[in-house]
Amino acid sequence: MALGNTQMILAERRQLREGDVEISERAFNLVIGGMLLYGFGLNYLMVTLFGQQAARMVAGMNPLVFLIGYFALVFAGSALISRPSPVLSFLGYNLIAVPIGLVLCVVLQGYYIETIRSAVLMTAIITLSFMIAATLFPGFFLKLGRVLFFSLMILIVGELVSLFLFRSNSVAYAWLGAGIFSLYIGYDWARANTCARTVDNAIDLSASLYLDIINLFLRILSIMGKRRD
Repeated sequence: MALGNTQMILAERRQLREGDVEISERAFNLVIGGMLLYGFGLNYLMVTLFGQQAARMVAGMNPLVFLIGYFALVFAGSALISRPSPVLSFLGYNLIAVPIGLVLCVVLQGYYIETIRSAVLMTAIITLSFMIAATLFPGFFLKLGRVLFFSLMILIVGELVSLFLFRSNSVAYAWLGAGIFSLYIGYDWARANTCARTVDNAIDLSASLYLDIINLFLRILSIMGKRRD
């Protein structure tokens, strides 16, 4: 999920920077896949090992304090990921994955395991479908950068207004979000196929894909509806 001037980001990623070492396409894809599995595995362990404890901890916090801390970590992680260093990018990846794991600990408490499994399966099918589509039609997806960015900003503002002013979150936002993040998966996978194949770029792009997939999963879960209190 690229932010800012997408054309500038794409131009920078296509060029090898000083000190970069290009790796093979196979190794590049393995790093992306490995980082995605690492992020999802970390979240799985957080939810299964201390999901209830984390949910109670978050429930006892001031919501505003939690939101500030969450966004502070995510923005710090994003800043580190943008640095030209695989080590800093990996650290930034963790600063994003850990707070998202806390959110999952809270959200998943409200769903039956069958609903969660169905959402995981649907997310996997959509993710694979849009990756294949982006491989076949990369030019189409690469043109969507700015449209997706501004669509996402509008979605976030709408969700926050609905949540804080009306104390509700319309399922229409979930459908819209699912569509945006599905397209973002295709966009970021198309970016991965046009960038210089370095370890740093692989980690950076895996972070974008990780955010796309997690957000898609949460939207699908919301569409399926809560099954318990």
